[in-house]
Amino acid sequence: MIRRSALHVLAACAASALVAGCGGSDEKAATTAPEQHSGRFPEAGISFTPPPGFQVKPGKGRLVASVEAGHGTIAIWRYPRKEELPETKDELKAARDALLEAAAEADETFEPIKTAPTEIAGHPAVQIRARETIAGRPRTVRSSHIYAYGAEVIVDAYAEHDRFREIDAQVFRPMLRSLRVTEPRGGS
Repeated sequence: MIRRSALHVLAACAASALVAGCGGSDEKAATTAPEQHSGRFPEAGISFTPPPGFQVKPGKGRLVASVEAGHGTIAIWRYPRKEELPETKDELKAARDALLEAAAEADETFEPIKTAPTEIAGHPAVQIRARETIAGRPRTVRSSHIYAYGAEVIVDAYAEHDRFREIDAQVFRPMLRSLRVTEPRGGS
């Protein structure tokens, strides 16, 4: 069973990544030239089919990659964890609650729309759809937290509120369905 304090650490790190990491990529989306990439990151144990017309940029540090085009952005993070990862429905609900609490503390505009303990890429996961502010701009975000191979893989997909549904249906959800999480090459 996961201890509540471990979940708070897990959630705080994830919320910090969402607030601090993703905002910058939204600023650059319209000014950078397209870059071709396969969507395969074996050193992080992550692969996906890039959405057509989106730029895939390898990241640095815990940011595995960002995927950008016009009004939509996806940021993929991998955080190794020492604490026990949530597996059961109750553990995933506790992780979700801790993530919601951390996100609300990090962003006063945070407003959850829908949350669910689920499975993504064959692994236990928590998915949160919410309204929040990224880089000073209001956005709707689909934040997926996947627990596998001693890590939390976070896929943050966000767009302007009025464009989110369309981009979510055409880009974000299909990309999540293509996601594969495996043992990272060379360890965590």
